Amino acid sequence: MKHLFAARRVRRSIALDAAAFYVVAACAVASLAARQTPAKPAAPKTRSSAAAKKAPMVIVENKPAAPKTRASAAAKKAPMVIVENGARPFGGKVVGDPAKGSIACDHGYVEWQVPQNPRKFPFLMIHASSTKTWQTTFDGRDGFQNIFLRRGYSVYMTDLPQTGRAGQSCRQYGPYMPRADNDQASFTTWRIGTWLPGEPAPTFYPGVQFANDKRALDQFFRIQYPEFNAPENEQIETDALAVLAKEIGPSIVLTHSSTGIRGWIFGTKAPGNIAAIVSYEPGTAVFPEDEAPPQIPRADGMKVDAGNTIPMAAFMNLTRMPIQIVWGDYIPSKMDPKNVGPLLTLDGRRINVIKSKLMAEAINRHGGHAEVVMLPEIGITGNTHFIMSDLNNVQIADLLSQFLKKNGLDQYPAARASQR
Repeated sequence: MKHLFAARRVRRSIALDAAAFYVVAACAVASLAARQTPAKPAAPKTRSSAAAKKAPMVIVENKPAAPKTRASAAAKKAPMVIVENGARPFGGKVVGDPAKGSIACDHGYVEWQVPQNPRKFPFLMIHASSTKTWQTTFDGRDGFQNIFLRRGYSVYMTDLPQTGRAGQSCRQYGPYMPRADNDQASFTTWRIGTWLPGEPAPTFYPGVQFANDKRALDQFFRIQYPEFNAPENEQIETDALAVLAKEIGPSIVLTHSSTGIRGWIFGTKAPGNIAAIVSYEPGTAVFPEDEAPPQIPRADGMKVDAGNTIPMAAFMNLTRMPIQIVWGDYIPSKMDPKNVGPLLTLDGRRINVIKSKLMAEAINRHGGHAEVVMLPEIGITGNTHFIMSDLNNVQIADLLSQFLKKNGLDQYPAARASQR
């Protein structure tokens, strides 16, 4: 894996008993020493030789003090060994004349971790609401970032241009306007349950895979970045992602919700550097020009487009990689006239499922390999819009691991595989 800048390694630990910490760390390092250290990514010329000789970082526990509700099993996990940890901007451009004034802008920001003996293909996790989507879950368990680090995958996590740690734009954008009922709307929209106008407290769906406690809900309500979803934003963000993909090489791309469309556009711009796309509840679909399906009726009497149209040559790039689209629970299978007003979002999810199925059919019709997974149809129930953070996220990760294995994307580099 290639990096343009030197990675900065940072030793981290939580406040554990000192003696216990040193015993665990010493055992882990001794175990590492007994094994052959795998080859690391080629070092940029600017990296000092001292940096290259640093010992792996042993993370005994990388989360804050546990809430009382956290399972004791979490504390018993083996140390996670990270051989490289870093972060930097990527992509973007410079606007202006350096002699008169200029600004570096429209870049993204990526952080990455490389585990001991990584698999061939890393994950590139692209957020919608925020990077929290892939990190520690709302109730304090491992999110996809740590789950797949433990499974031997390097993980790259982005903040897209004009969001989070990459907020420096080449143009004015915003302004941000807070939504007075954001908590209530988010609870309903993201299908934890319903919280309708006039109700003092939310109603959780029966069997929902979300922790029913105040601490988790408080975390949930605080994660969202301001989002700017104009077509111009989609182009700026995917231009930057294409630069990052060229720098890190072929990756397994994960998207969620509003970054679903970013993933499809990204796939058309950098197909040679995308090993697969797995999209969790994408917001819309893409189709070849002249092949757009008819508009889809909505519960409020309106009709909506089935997706965006793109040139056939661009669409064909999406046939070059395996694609999986995953949907959770509590999505209506039929149009229901009651799903209007604050419940219109539920009918919106129904329509998005239709869009994704039509898109998968179009990809497969043109020789690609796309599948749509409805979790309740395979016996996995209770999932919200945040499938990767739900209480059963290990089961969801297992499903992803099966998809990667089926498509030969769980392999180790040949030299390392022979050492295992």
